[in-house]
Amino acid sequence: AVVSTQSRRVLFSFLAEGQDLESLLFHFLDEWLYAFCVEPFFTPNEINILEFDEENFKIRCEGYGEPFDLQKHPQGTEVKAITYSAMQIKKHDKGYDIYVIVDI
Repeated sequence: AVVSTQSRRVLFSFLAEGQDLESLLFHFLDEWLYAFCVEPFFTPNEINILEFDEENFKIRCEGYGEPFDLQKHPQGTEVKAITYSAMQIKKHDKGYDIYVIVDI
């Protein structure tokens, strides 16, 4: 993962990989959770998928946002972990529908 800061607008980018679609989705979401959990508590407002390789199970992406700020961002329930529990990925002609349960 790469983190860079320019005038408080932060870029976080990474490559997620998996052995199948479920593990790819897990690693993709887990990287975003990691980005929030470490300094500077990255809060994305834009995420771009730069590459989605369905055959080799890779996603290259980048997100733009800013560090979490109690004055600007409402606090809610904190996600502790991404899980495989009841994970579903349904492919259709317009893309994918996903269902993920997270630990809070």
